[in-house]
Amino acid sequence: MSRKYCFPAVFILILFLATASAVHAEEDRYTIVVEESFYTVAPENREEFLRVYKTRLFPFWQEMKKMGITVDDYRMYSQRIHTVKPLWTYKTVVKFKNYAAIDRWLEIRDEVYRKLFPGESGYKDPRKIIDAISGNHWDEFIREIPLNR
Repeated sequence: MSRKYCFPAVFILILFLATASAVHAEEDRYTIVVEESFYTVAPENREEFLRVYKTRLFPFWQEMKKMGITVDDYRMYSQRIHTVKPLWTYKTVVKFKNYAAIDRWLEIRDEVYRKLFPGESGYKDPRKIIDAISGNHWDEFIREIPLNR
């Protein structure tokens, strides 16, 4: 191939690969599994609830992100303006890469937790504390719906 055709050929190849990568990333966006967890926590238990999340569960989920199980930072929310009766006090959001990542998380969560916190028996330890101080808890698995299709 002559040099005058080499640059356009390379340019077209790079453009093709970039476009294919962008299309694949768009498709991956819709395979993400979002888990929203809602908690109702009495005022006297809120400090302990946040302590457990900040010191035990947040570091755990950061490790899950490093391992590629989750695709975004673990997040926690509270309501800014409450209605007559708030349905929830705190909401956490985790985005799993896909359903296979959830299966992998279930397999390794105790092992990873014990590495982070030697001497503790596993992921269920902080969950027991959270369950004991939460008045109500439920999870919702949601998915994004593509609106541009």
